[in-house]
Amino acid sequence: MEAKTLREKYPEFVFKDFSFRIKDKKTEIEFFYLIKPNLSFRTNISISVLPKKQIKEKVLKNLLLNLGLVEMLNYWKLTCSPKIKIEAGFLEKEQLKFWKKLILKGMGQYFFENQIDFKEKNFLKIETQGKRDKIALGKINRKEKKCLIAIGGGKDTPVVIEILKKKCKKLAGFVLNPNEIHQKILEKAKIKERILVKRSLDEKIFELQKIGFLKGHTPFSAFLAFLSLLLAYLFDYQKIAFGWERSSSFGNLKYKGMVINHQWSKSKEFEKMLKNYSKKYLLENVSIVSPIRNLSEIEIAKIFSQLKDYHFDFVSCNSAFKIKNRTQRWCNKCPKCLFTFLCLFPFLPTEKIVKIFGKNLLEDKKLKPILERLTGEKGFKPFECVGTPKETKLAIELSLKKIKEEGGKLPVLLQKYANRRFS
Repeated sequence: MEAKTLREKYPEFVFKDFSFRIKDKKTEIEFFYLIKPNLSFRTNISISVLPKKQIKEKVLKNLLLNLGLVEMLNYWKLTCSPKIKIEAGFLEKEQLKFWKKLILKGMGQYFFENQIDFKEKNFLKIETQGKRDKIALGKINRKEKKCLIAIGGGKDTPVVIEILKKKCKKLAGFVLNPNEIHQKILEKAKIKERILVKRSLDEKIFELQKIGFLKGHTPFSAFLAFLSLLLAYLFDYQKIAFGWERSSSFGNLKYKGMVINHQWSKSKEFEKMLKNYSKKYLLENVSIVSPIRNLSEIEIAKIFSQLKDYHFDFVSCNSAFKIKNRTQRWCNKCPKCLFTFLCLFPFLPTEKIVKIFGKNLLEDKKLKPILERLTGEKGFKPFECVGTPKETKLAIELSLKKIKEEGGKLPVLLQKYANRRFS
């Protein structure tokens, strides 16, 4: 079905309510949504540990309301309804502006892929119908220097961890929907304090998408950010750390006059918005940091190349997380696999990087079209968490330099660049 048809048929999306309870020594959260007239949805979130402090109900409800607002995008995207009604709580006018901007920027890839004109008149109206109340700002106990790190599976996470080990007395990691990759990274990092969060989306999403309802990218890192703020309050972490690198601020293409950025919810723009919003409306004294914000992908790869303990445990490939046979940790077909291989190639022995990935990706001529998109020679930068064309070109130059110094044979994918100067 086309977006226009769905918007006309389902003109109103409602964030109905949320709940919070302690059950079986776990913290359970539920969010309830409705696409009028009759499509109801529920998200379940389970946190592996219990809060050890007395929780202020109003602060908790405020944090849950905002987390639910990010979560709703997984359901709103089915119909792109022109009206969003928030019945679960009240938002100030400035907060509504924040959320509208987050939706328009964070859902940019979704708009492009579904050819939705988000610039049309009356495209989106957000109403709040909850009871008006004074903003309940939370406060973190700052007696102990505690830092909560968002744990992913890629090379960024170990780099962030090792940087923060020198700055924070106590580190903890939180993982959303953990698997053995996350567990191995936590073990290698010797992080004992862990918060494991399981989120289950309503299965109706996938059933509806099979019959023509809309699919598309949502700002996942924004969800992690608001989840981390909730966890920071529940467990008194004064600092929250993410692996948001410099290249995440670089977009993919322009659509309807706006830069579309797959990684917008990791960008410097979003980080600044989040910090200001949190300080004013959520937690007055929590610190949100990204230790690798000013580092290029090449610099991150160079640092990671020195962290030998993690080399056979990290995975940057999204597809690999869906592969049932976990002996195959890299799909070796996607932009993330190729970009990660290329960035690490100059800094690791060739035999080792081939062992990590299971093959030499630079010898796979089928990956040529992907490399040409990564360098900016053809098309636009892939909708993946990959670096800029400039960083890809630098990785190629450094790889060529390594091969020349070692007197090795040029791999298939690099042969056309042998006599080319990018700078």
